[in-house]
Order: sequence, then C-alpha cells, then structure tokens
Amino acid sequence: MLEKRAAAILQTDAAVCGGITEFRRIAAIADGNGVTISPHWFHDLHVHLVAATPNAHFVEYFPDAQVLNFRRLIDHQLGVRDGALLLPSRPGLGFGFDEEAITAWSDEGWK
Repeated sequence: MLEKRAAAILQTDAAVCGGITEFRRIAAIADGNGVTISPHWFHDLHVHLVAATPNAHFVEYFPDAQVLNFRRLIDHQLGVRDGALLLPSRPGLGFGFDEEAITAWSDEGWK
C-alpha cells in the first residue's frame, strides 16, 4: 500500500500486528513514506505508542465499555481532559487486571 501510495493513514493495531515492536517498525516505514499512523482500537495500549511516535496524531478512543469491553477487566481507566487522553503515570501500560472482573467474566475463573 505504501509503495503504491494507496494509503494516507494506517490504522495499525499493536494487539494484532505483532506487538509494540512491530507497531514501531510499521510506524517508521510509514513515516519514511510520509504516512500518518492513527491506530485502531485498544486505546489503553495505543495512547503510549501515539505519544512516542512522531507520525501518529490520534488515538481511537471508546468512552464506555459498549464497544471495547476490555475496559471491564482492568483496574484503571484513562483520564480525559479538554478532549485529550492523559498518559498514565503508573508503570507499564498504566493498568492492571481487576481480579473480580476477570472471575465474573470467565467460565473458569482467574488462574
């Protein structure tokens, strides 16, 4: 797509494309071709990557758990101020798993 100039924006998804390292590779190749990255889905992961990627400008954000029900399983939600997502100050991705929620949504419980 990049060689044919068939895309102006790539919606790379780190949870699908091979993880954070592969996301960064795709972003670098896109940047070399003048293409913007605007990742698809999973804002809890992508907010960090967009902040660290020069050619990434937007995070697809789901404010409730209707579309992205993963939000029901974690112990910390991203903050929003003046229409912008706030980067978590907690280590790692900024969230942990809520053990009670995992147990409630699991057929076999938390292991």
